[in-house]
Amino acid sequence: MGNESEARVLARHGAGPLVLACVVVGLLGLAACQGPGDGQSGDSAGSLDSVASGVQSGEVQMSGGYVVGPNGYLLQPDDPDMVEPVLPAIAKDPSVEGAEAFMNYYLDLVAYSWYTGDTEKLEAVSGNSCKFCKSRIEAIKNVYSRGGWVHGLRYSLSPSERPILGNDGRIALIGTLQASPHALFKNHAIDRRGPREHQIEIQSKWISGKWILWGCVIEEK
Repeated sequence: MGNESEARVLARHGAGPLVLACVVVGLLGLAACQGPGDGQSGDSAGSLDSVASGVQSGEVQMSGGYVVGPNGYLLQPDDPDMVEPVLPAIAKDPSVEGAEAFMNYYLDLVAYSWYTGDTEKLEAVSGNSCKFCKSRIEAIKNVYSRGGWVHGLRYSLSPSERPILGNDGRIALIGTLQASPHALFKNHAIDRRGPREHQIEIQSKWISGKWILWGCVIEEK
């Protein structure tokens, strides 16, 4: 959540007529901030030490199906279907429906930021105390600062319960987060990852006329 000590606060101390009991996934500490697309070891990886050496002028050098740039780094493939998400009109409303729409928008924005390396808009909708948010932003910047990239990542959230309301205006969704197959290029190695499912609790809060991501706990199934 905003910090680990607050994890599952809504699940234990919700308030209002729509407050529901929920299944506790458990505290995950730092590992909870290292979810899908974080650069950890995955399904398959291949080293690219000096694959671009000796490339003749005008020749396209390939490695593992990817084009090798002049500096020896694999070039990120284009993804015409990956477009910048637009905040839905309903997500500008201080309602339960608005919160749900915002949290889905946030996940789309995380995937888009992994594709572009641009975290400006992600930072704008992330709460100052949200450790998960900060870890995602730092991870993305770290990958791209070293010539890496992510390709093909998409997220899909399937809530398992109705939204949970807290006394302080927070709204939480609990369910399953699906991560699509994707490739991570980092440290001169390509890491191809298959589809994965994660248990998730994600919280948003209405602050200063807009929703912000308050916190998130993720555990791989």
